[in-house]
Amino acid sequence: MFEGMDRNIKIRIGVGFVQRFLDVMLIPLMVIYFSQLYGAATAGALTMIAAAVAIGCTFLGGHLSDVRGRRSTLLVGEAGSLVAFVGMALANSSWWESGIAVYLFYLANTGLIAIVRPASDAMVIDASDPENRKAVYAVIYWSTNVAFVVGALVGAFLYSSLTELLWAAAVATAVVAAVTWLWVTETKPEGSGPAETQRNWLGSMLRGYVDVLKDPVFAKLMLGILLFTCVQVQLSSYIAVRLAEEFSPQRLFDLGFWQLDVDGVNMFGILRSISCFLVVCLALYARKLLAKTSDGRQQTAGTLMFTAGYMVVAVSNDPWLLIAAAAVFALGEIVCSPSRQALLADVVHPDARSKYMAVYQLQFRVALVVGPLFITLGTQVSSVVISLLYAVFGLCSLVLVQLVIRDRDAGRAAGVPAPLVAAGKN
Repeated sequence: MFEGMDRNIKIRIGVGFVQRFLDVMLIPLMVIYFSQLYGAATAGALTMIAAAVAIGCTFLGGHLSDVRGRRSTLLVGEAGSLVAFVGMALANSSWWESGIAVYLFYLANTGLIAIVRPASDAMVIDASDPENRKAVYAVIYWSTNVAFVVGALVGAFLYSSLTELLWAAAVATAVVAAVTWLWVTETKPEGSGPAETQRNWLGSMLRGYVDVLKDPVFAKLMLGILLFTCVQVQLSSYIAVRLAEEFSPQRLFDLGFWQLDVDGVNMFGILRSISCFLVVCLALYARKLLAKTSDGRQQTAGTLMFTAGYMVVAVSNDPWLLIAAAAVFALGEIVCSPSRQALLADVVHPDARSKYMAVYQLQFRVALVVGPLFITLGTQVSSVVISLLYAVFGLCSLVLVQLVIRDRDAGRAAGVPAPLVAAGKN
């Protein structure tokens, strides 16, 4: 699985698994915790504040990583996260019991983890090369999904032990920080992103992000991935609501001695489980099977399968057709996601990789806003219209990504990286 990978990449994959596991396990539990303390409306507002802090800290982390280096940024974020987890555990203990303190430490932890992510993403790009990036991102994609499955299960069954979970998270984060301190080396390219003075760091950061947003190749890829992700989040938003409201209880199978009846909520759980199961089982095998297939073909086949699967899930109420469609969109995602991540790594500028990855992180948050909008739209139009919108999003995403592949390949043929060609630089 890890053959031929740089040590820094192996460590970041392991650390990424731990951090994703803690996120998936704890974030829903913290929302429930705040809701029980302050009510659902206040908990929602507190969660929105945390999301805003995460966005701001992501941009700060991208700048710090490009200017000060990946390793130092990782150490600051991971050590700070350790302190925040300890604070959350103490504030939730029997001798303190302060909901306000828990939230303030939670807010700090959210910001510190957001600072880490652009540096971690940039380090993976720094320490990989075009020949092994698909393999690297296939492993990352697989480990992220495993963390999602395991973290969700652990969190669901151990909420009553929240304080113990927070102490366990603190111990895990301490191990992460120690591993980074002892074995992670700096990967920031020599001569890139020179250090700025204290006086002009804010202006420098803003100018850097303006330059990123002006990159036409990256803008096309960012929009293409955003459209893909906007469809991807529909499973947990519009599709979940539609199944709960429209899917009438049906018998999934009858073996004589065992019958299984499902309603819309059960069906949603089955579809999500199938998707995660296929990714966990097939993601690593798929990258070997597709090793000799071009990026363009992978993106075409994967995006079309993904889009077709979601189009069916948006309209059908037949349980076995829904299951088949879930398998199709999961396979489509498996085919195109690692190569799309490798494409992203190919087109970002070496001297601003963390900033590019910070902007890239925004697409997840934008997609999470689009999800509820489709729920509202679904009250005004039929599911067929929603399905057709998925088709538009999927096809536009495919066109944009194929344009980026063309630009990248043109740059390679000319001996110049694609984004430099597009930006008119040498």
